[in-house]
This record gives sequence, structure tokens and C-alpha cells, in this order.
Amino acid sequence: MTMQKYRLLKFVMYFVSSTAIGQCFTVGADLSYVNAVLSNGGIYRDANNNVINPFQLFAQSGATMTRARLWHTPSNINSSCNAPITSGSLADVISTFQQAKAQGMKLNLAIHYGDYFNDPGTQKRPQAWMGLSQNVLLDSIYNYTFSVLNKLKNNGVTPDIVAIGNETTWGFIDETATTDGWSWPTDAQKFNRGFAAVDAFNSANSTSVKKAVHFTDNTASWLAGLFATNNITNFDMIGISFYPNISNFTNLQQLSNLISQLKNTYNKEIMIFETGAPWSTSFADNYNNVCNNYGNFNYSVTPQGQKTFLNDLAQTVYAAGGKGVLYWEPAYISSTMCDKWGQGSSYENMSFFNFNAANKALPAFDFFNFCNNLKTNSIENNNVDVALVPNPTNNYFKVISDFQALSYNITDLSGRVLNSANMKEETISISNLPEGIYFVTIQFENYSVTKKLIKENSIRD
Repeated sequence: MTMQKYRLLKFVMYFVSSTAIGQCFTVGADLSYVNAVLSNGGIYRDANNNVINPFQLFAQSGATMTRARLWHTPSNINSSCNAPITSGSLADVISTFQQAKAQGMKLNLAIHYGDYFNDPGTQKRPQAWMGLSQNVLLDSIYNYTFSVLNKLKNNGVTPDIVAIGNETTWGFIDETATTDGWSWPTDAQKFNRGFAAVDAFNSANSTSVKKAVHFTDNTASWLAGLFATNNITNFDMIGISFYPNISNFTNLQQLSNLISQLKNTYNKEIMIFETGAPWSTSFADNYNNVCNNYGNFNYSVTPQGQKTFLNDLAQTVYAAGGKGVLYWEPAYISSTMCDKWGQGSSYENMSFFNFNAANKALPAFDFFNFCNNLKTNSIENNNVDVALVPNPTNNYFKVISDFQALSYNITDLSGRVLNSANMKEETISISNLPEGIYFVTIQFENYSVTKKLIKENSIRD
């Protein structure tokens, strides 16, 4: 008997409920340098050119979370102006968090476990911990983590999320200046003592601070598996750094796939902890900027390009089931502030402020309005009953509702409209769509309904 092969179209629809949209999605910013910038003459202006407190501006624009980094003893490091560094201290973090909380924002703490920046190439332990044996080091990690959380609580700013380490991709709390790679089980013990301290703090205070690890997009899949293999599993969230200019990815669908894979494989929440996007290749000072392009991604280095990238990124992360996107240092404008390497800012062309217009707010602030923008395409009436019945052989699905559907549009993960038409016989065609993830918004007279669509072709015998 001849077996005939045929293609079967598989597609799955999900409701995007108004409750989910209301709580929606975390959009926020790392504002670690704001205090230092303000104390060194930095001035922030809103879109109407009015001088404004930056915490107020970010919150009013829709930001729902502030991230801040914590260094153990930053005063051990001298700046390029030959003065001890004070930003990133516990006192500085407390001040940042108090201002952010006063504006209604949630709090995300990044503990670097070093005196200065720790990142993929550097995981140097603080000077106070040099030469410690493993057992004494583990006690120090535990006691330090617990005491930090306790001090924050006593100052009214218990964080919602705490990351044990920052961009720990090739080692953790090393003695060498350049990270020396992974060592098992000693590095696993370090992470687990940090997690245990958060657990103990939560137990003692009836709090629910979430525990996070922090990877880069290029290493996250490998590291999640490596951590699981080495029994580093007692955490709630995977934070990811995604900078398009240094990412190996060539499109946002690859990031979407990564988020889905991590979320489904390890049952962890996923959030973008850091991202950055340039709006200019110019500069406001003599401190060289760290980035002037989008790498493999096709976005213009303009204010509109920055805004478009961020909205596309938020849509991608949201659709993939991620919990949020935080932008790294959008308030890092030029001032007389000195870090270890220079004076001014190495990031003013990636900030959310136009230094050519006296630090006036840029269109990128619209990124923080993501949930409100999304809500306009969501269910406005919880009592509306809408069903989509697929017809796999004819590449369409039928809309079944008590009300007349008027029109529809189909968007991709970046929010670009692919199909848009008035309704004909209550059917929506997807024949011209390749495999992928989409959003279908159906417009009724007084409301709209949005559903997620996954189209997949497969061969059946």
C-alpha cells in the first residue's frame, strides 16, 4: 500500500488576558550612577525641556523597577581623578533604592562580590576576602549577603530581586584579576551559600526576595546546563545581558528561542537584566564611548532607531514568556564624575538623554510605556467570549463570537504589521505567513482581542 505524505499545519492560540496585561511586564532601568552624576553637576530634563529629578522622570514614564549594583568596598579603588570611588557602596545603593521606592518602583539588587565592576572577564573578590580559605570564604559570602539584605530592610528598601553575582560566565569570586574559569565544586559552594543567605533572610523576615543568577545571551544556554549539572539550582530567575553590538545573535527570534528554552527546560523566570542601544555616534566629552552600532542587527543609530529597537526587544521578550527588560544606565550622562578609566561618560550616546539639547529626554522613554501600548491591543472586556477554530488544510481560522468582528491585524514579535484586513466571513488567513510566533488582534466595535499564534509546519506519513 502506498503511504502518502502530507503537510499538516499546526498552530496554537493563547489568550492575552487583561489581568496579565495589567501586571504585564517589568520595564525598568539600572540607575546605579544617578547619585554620582547628580553630585557632579549632571542635569536631567524631560521632553518639554524642564529640569526634573531623574527618578521621578523614569517612574512617570512608566518604569516599574530600578536596578542598582553593589560593590563591597569601592573606596579601595581610585578613580581616574585620583580619588576613592564612592558610587556603588551600600550607602549609595540605599539612597538609590529609597528614591526609586518613593516613586513606586520595585528594586533589583546586583551584588558583584567585588570592590569594583565584575563582568565576564573579571570576577575578582574584594580585597577584604583575599587569602581566605574556602570555608572562611563561604562564611564571608553568607554573612555579607545576609547583612546587606538586613541593612536594606532596616532602611525600608528590601529588594524584590537579588542577583548573586554579575555576569558570572567564567568563574566567581576569584583571587586573580582576570577570571580564572570554573572550579567545581568550589564555585558551586559559593553560589549556594549566597542563595542560602537569601533563604535565611526570607525565613527570618517573612519576605519573598527572589534569587537570581546573571549570564550573557551568548553563554546562558551553556551555563544553565552547567549550573544544573553542578547542583546550582536554588534560584528563581535567570537574568540575561543582551547587548546587540556584541551579541552572536543575528535576529531577535534567536533571543526569543533562548528565553523559551531556558524557561521551559529549567522552570525559571527569565528577565533581561541589561541591554543598551546607541542613538548617536557623537560624544559630549573626551571619554571614549563603548559602543556606536547595533552589531548584526539592522537598526539606525538615531533616536528613533533606539526607540524601535527597545520596543521590538520588549515585544520579543514578552511574547517568549520573559518577565521583563531592564536598560543598563540610561541616565549615565556626561558630568564631572570620574570612574576608574575616565571623566564624564563612556555611555552618553546610549543614554535616554540628548546631550545636543542640554540632556533633554529622548523618544526611548516610550519603551517604559510598553504595557500601556500593549493594553490598547488587549481584551477590554473580560466577559467577551471569542474562539478561534483552525482549518489546517486551508491555512485560515474562523472567528466565533457573539459579536461582529470588524477587522484584524497580524504582527510579528517586533510589532510590525504583516497582515491587516477587514473581516470576510469571519475568517482570518495565515497562508502567507512562514513558521513563527505572531500576535493576532481582532477588532470589534468597542474593544479588541489579542491572541498569540504559533504556526508550525510538519510532515506526516
